[in-house]
Amino acid sequence: MGSRFNLIFDPRDHCAYQNAYGDFREQPLDLVLGIKTAEGAVWALPFTRRAEHFPFVEQFGTLTSIVYRAVHPGLGVEFVVRVRSPFYPRDARISTAPFHYVDVQVSRRPAFRWERCESPLEAGELVFELSGSGVEFARCEQGFRYAFTSSTPAEQDGEPLSAAVECWVEAAAAEAFGASGLRRPFNLADGRKARMNLIWSHWQPEPILEVFEQRTPFKYLSLFDSRREMVAWARAGRAEIDERCDLLDHAVEGWSLSSSASDLAALALHSLLVDSWWTTRRDGRDWFSVWEGSCFYHSTIDVEYNDALLYFALWPELLEMLLDEWADFEVDGSETLGPAGKGSSFLCHDMGRFCRVGRQGYPHHMEVEENADYLLLLSAWASFTGNVAKAAGKLALCRRLGEFLVEADSTGNGVPDRGVANTVDDAGPAVQYGREQVYLAVKTQAALWALADLEQKCEAKDSLAERWRAFTSKSVKTVEDEAWLGDHYATALARTTEGLTDPWTGEPLPPGELAGWDAYSIYTANGLLYLFLAGIKMPRWKRNRLAADIEAAAGRTMTPYGCRHSSAGERTVWFSQNMWRDYVAAYLGVDMLGNVSRYWSYQAATGDNWRSSLYYDTTDANNLNFYPRGATVFGMPMSAAGLRLSRADGELTLAPVRTTLSVPLLPLADWAAMRIPVLTVRQREGVASARLSERGLLEGLTPTVVGAELEPD
Repeated sequence: MGSRFNLIFDPRDHCAYQNAYGDFREQPLDLVLGIKTAEGAVWALPFTRRAEHFPFVEQFGTLTSIVYRAVHPGLGVEFVVRVRSPFYPRDARISTAPFHYVDVQVSRRPAFRWERCESPLEAGELVFELSGSGVEFARCEQGFRYAFTSSTPAEQDGEPLSAAVECWVEAAAAEAFGASGLRRPFNLADGRKARMNLIWSHWQPEPILEVFEQRTPFKYLSLFDSRREMVAWARAGRAEIDERCDLLDHAVEGWSLSSSASDLAALALHSLLVDSWWTTRRDGRDWFSVWEGSCFYHSTIDVEYNDALLYFALWPELLEMLLDEWADFEVDGSETLGPAGKGSSFLCHDMGRFCRVGRQGYPHHMEVEENADYLLLLSAWASFTGNVAKAAGKLALCRRLGEFLVEADSTGNGVPDRGVANTVDDAGPAVQYGREQVYLAVKTQAALWALADLEQKCEAKDSLAERWRAFTSKSVKTVEDEAWLGDHYATALARTTEGLTDPWTGEPLPPGELAGWDAYSIYTANGLLYLFLAGIKMPRWKRNRLAADIEAAAGRTMTPYGCRHSSAGERTVWFSQNMWRDYVAAYLGVDMLGNVSRYWSYQAATGDNWRSSLYYDTTDANNLNFYPRGATVFGMPMSAAGLRLSRADGELTLAPVRTTLSVPLLPLADWAAMRIPVLTVRQREGVASARLSERGLLEGLTPTVVGAELEPD
């Protein structure tokens, strides 16, 4: 995590791509990974153009590994490779160390699909060999090393970065050959498996990421004195590292939410890790940020608003770092609102681009959305973790952000109509930047209500809680009175293009009706999720209407891969936003979690038909690839369990949406002790019962189960 040692195995391009600081496919490596027969024939996985490929290959993914299983029926062998990139929640040493375990194995496979091998291979060599244009290779003590130059994409502002990348491939029990190969003889005559275990490592002693005009070294440099020390630690601690990674993998593989959900979680985590940066600043503070995939923006707030479900589930301290960092990107509210914005502020869309942090890279602001997202994230984090004291230090900032949300309503009806461009930047005007959007109205309601709750928890002097609640109540009434159209909420209250400017061009829209103002939208209830998750009491929303809106919009926008933004005609499906909608629905009692098979189907289809780009968040009308937003999937077990956790109030409520369910309660895990509570729900003779394991981890919390009888401990 955050160490920029990324490998993308691409069977269509017949190579492995390595990414450091530039384009995700910046350095192709021809990888021969397979077996060599006594006659000299080489059979390999499909990552090379220099050898024949195994005729049958499967791929499996877990949170911490990729496994390839190949079969050659004519040779009677099965060849298995596991590449493990260690990751373990709240363990920086395991998670940031820049190395991969590569475990290679060959065994006999006497038959395949009833076809028996008459002349099985008995002896040969396991082979690992790299080559690549522009790559320098050299032998080293237990293998070989290689180096290439990584450069930031050409569109980076200012002087582009160019840095050397150096890597090693080593094995304690293998023979080096040539400048870039390792091999190990095998003999299968006795029926035993043959193995070769390698460590593929990287080390960058130079600082790369520029944070406020200062280059910052990678986090792992503060955890290991040298690469040799790191590799020795990886070898000596292999059993413990594997045990921890296996625990995490099995927690996700073993849930009852479907293999599609498990596969999507693995792909999503891999994609987020590829995007991540973790460095150390001169004053000793850590810096953590995540590229917005193929857009390369650092920790866009509206993207991390979705990604944060992973942080809440596995590693809240990462979100804490982001909340601190975003606070340094505050803009005076008068820049957007004029005199009305005096004393208010808004946050930048992102913190930089490519290898430079310090100013927003995106071409325009998303003021209301980013402010609301920040307030929801901070309030939920404080309630979820119980760290109210830390959040109290940001109350002054939060009040300025809240004041902007209030002043962004120029009509006095409680619905913001200025600074309303949002993250859905490939949608039509009504969804993307329409005045008085219902999506942003409801999200503003949630954010200000959460801010009021935070002020109360902090026991703040001169509390503005009543101001925030009064504005929210007014906004709720306006939306209920003016936006409800019988079976759904309108996309926007404003019905014309009057006064509406395209934020991309700065030009006013032609006069007339705003197309899609009355459309069905999947975004209406987007702002509710963190209030549910963190057990924050809610304003008087009409939940039956919100649930009906979700179901009606799904019916009008569904495609084979999920729902479009709205019924107004947009083609694009955003999977993260579909998942988010599904989770809100679960808390409202509507089970849409089965849609995950649709989202995974698209990832599988794209992987089969296009270049390997890890997680795609959109269908083909957009191109958000290597995208981190797939991390939204980590909200699935929490929403399935109906988890509401407020350590600040000592409350844990579980309201499972299904009467047959088994999910790990990841936010309650003790990762150091390797203990994860599991909620199991079963229905017998029409009565639902719930079992909760590892209750010793719930100290300080009062658990309540809604809709099922909690079995005794």
